[in-house]
Amino acid sequence: MRVEVSINGADVKLFERSLSLNSRLGKRISTASFDVEGEERWATPSFAIAEANAIGGYTRPWVKDEVKIDRGAAPFVNCAIAEASALGGNSTYTDHFFGGYLAAVELKLAGVRRFYRCTAQDYNVLPTTKLVTKTYSAKTEQEIIDDLFTAYLPNIDTSTYVESSGTTYTLKWTRAKLSEALDELAKINSKEWYIDHEKYLHYFTPVTTAAPFGFSDTPSLSTLLPYSALTHVEDATKLIKTITVVGDTSVPVVVTRTKGDTDDADYEDKVVDNNINTNAWAELVGDAIIAEHGSTKVRGRLTCEQEGLVVGQKVKVKNPMRGIDDYYLVQGLRLSIIGSLTEQVDVEYGDYRPRLSDLLGRIKILENKEK
Repeated sequence: MRVEVSINGADVKLFERSLSLNSRLGKRISTASFDVEGEERWATPSFAIAEANAIGGYTRPWVKDEVKIDRGAAPFVNCAIAEASALGGNSTYTDHFFGGYLAAVELKLAGVRRFYRCTAQDYNVLPTTKLVTKTYSAKTEQEIIDDLFTAYLPNIDTSTYVESSGTTYTLKWTRAKLSEALDELAKINSKEWYIDHEKYLHYFTPVTTAAPFGFSDTPSLSTLLPYSALTHVEDATKLIKTITVVGDTSVPVVVTRTKGDTDDADYEDKVVDNNINTNAWAELVGDAIIAEHGSTKVRGRLTCEQEGLVVGQKVKVKNPMRGIDDYYLVQGLRLSIIGSLTEQVDVEYGDYRPRLSDLLGRIKILENKEK
C-alpha cells in the first residue's frame, strides 16, 4: 500500500513506516502520527510555510497546518478506518485515510539529516474550538445545525448527511462549545454526529452494523480473514446479580433489579442518583447495570493486514481451539505501515451487548426530558 501525505495542499516526503492512524470507541477525535522529510524543499517551492519558516535552508511543517492522508493509488475500497468514530455511520469517502490539522511537531535529527515527527487530530477537533452564543425558537434540527455551522464553521458542509426529524425545538446556548451544542441536540434525538475527512457533517441515528469481514484461524479469505497475535481475556470479576437503585428521596424512588438467569453472578450493589424521579427510570438504570456487569466481560486484541473496520461495528472472531466463536464490538483500531506495500491493523474488541445499547438509549431520552 502506498500512502501520500499533503500539508496545506503540498505533497511531502513521508517515511511510510512511521505512519500510524488511531481511533477508539467513545472518542470522536481520531489521530495520526508520522514522520516527514526535512532536508529538501517540499513539492511546492512557494508553499506558504516553506516561505515563512525555513530554518537553515530547510522547510518544515508547523502546528495548525492542514493534513490529508490518502492512498497513493485510488480508487480503493474498505478504508473505513477514516470513519472510525462514526458509531454506526457509513463510510462515504473511500479514497482518504485522514483529514485534519497538526497538533504537535517535533524536530528530530539522524546524523546530519533532519526530519519532523508530526501528530495530527482529525476535523472533529474543530467544533471543540468554537464557543456558541445562540438562541433558537421553534427551529428544526436542520435549521439549527445549518445556522450554527454558517456562523461558526462555514467550511464544514451540513447540506448532505444531516438526518432531521422535522420536529422543532427551542434551545439556548451561551458561550458553550459548538461540540457541546451538537451533543445536546443529538442526545435529545438519540443521534450521533461526526465530521468526515472531506469536511462533511454526519448527523444520524446510530446502528450497530456488521463488519465487512471477520477473523478465523481457518480463513475463507473473503468473509473470514487470517490474523495473528491474538489475545482473548474473559473477566468474571464482580458479576452483579442484584442492584438497588435509589433515586429522588422526596418521591421516593427505590427499585431493586435482579438478574434473571442463574449463572455465576452473585454480587449485590447499590447506586444513588437524586436525578432519578420515577420507578420506570430507576428500573432502566438497574437493568442497564446488570446488562453491563452481570455477565463475564470479554476483551481481546489481534493483528491483521486488511483495513476496512470501523470502531463500533460488530466483528466475528473464530478460534475453535480456544472455544471462541462469537461476535464482538470493535473498540479500537491502529493502522500502521510495516513495508512499502503492507499495512498492519491492530484491532481491539470487546463484548457486543445490544440490549445494553438499547437501555442506555432509553435512559438518555428520559434524562433529556428532565432537563
